[in-house]
Amino acid sequence: MEIKKLDILKKLNILYAEDDITIREYVGKTLSMMCNDVFFAKNGVEAINIFNTEVVHIIILDYVMPLMDGYEVAKKIRKIDKAIPIIMLSGHTDKEKLLKAIELNLITYIEKPLSYDKVLLALNNAIESLEDNNRLEIILTDNIKYNFINKIIVNKNNIIQLSKQESLFFELLIAKKNTLISKELIEDRVFFESVDTNTMRNMVYRLRKKIGEDIIVTVKDFGYLLKV
Repeated sequence: MEIKKLDILKKLNILYAEDDITIREYVGKTLSMMCNDVFFAKNGVEAINIFNTEVVHIIILDYVMPLMDGYEVAKKIRKIDKAIPIIMLSGHTDKEKLLKAIELNLITYIEKPLSYDKVLLALNNAIESLEDNNRLEIILTDNIKYNFINKIIVNKNNIIQLSKQESLFFELLIAKKNTLISKELIEDRVFFESVDTNTMRNMVYRLRKKIGEDIIVTVKDFGYLLKV
């Protein structure tokens, strides 16, 4: 993978679902060295729960998993997000099953046993998909864009740098845009601890000033949502 792609990967989060603990730990260590964060799931239900609560940029799913297989997980995710890159892992006996997954617009499937080169090539293709679908930079309004790699808001010709907390919060809103994000989830994913109401309110106030448009909506006593 070229240096540019590796630099991009270091800023991205991966959801990795695999029920085999040995494979999960082996591949997980490799992924953790290459990307910003890895969210692990040992079955399909956990994978869906993580997708619904975390900021995820790339998804890697084992086809055969308990509770819900990789195909069903990908099918549910595609109802919510048509373009997020999904990579499927499979044994050689799963090829016929994978034929029905063509409709799910997978980046690729990797046949086990896995190798570093296979995983790296799939991730490279996933990043190209993110670039092609403008998922590394998102247009929110006629005047506002957000760059996930550099953590900046571009408002017309003005470039506004966000703090770590502001970028974590804003990306959480973007990932679940037009959906209410609870205060509890914000505390967990942005502050990593419980905070008083004024601390959260002040962060939102500063971010609104930087954005310059009223696209962050307060839902009193519950949380916030990004209205775009």
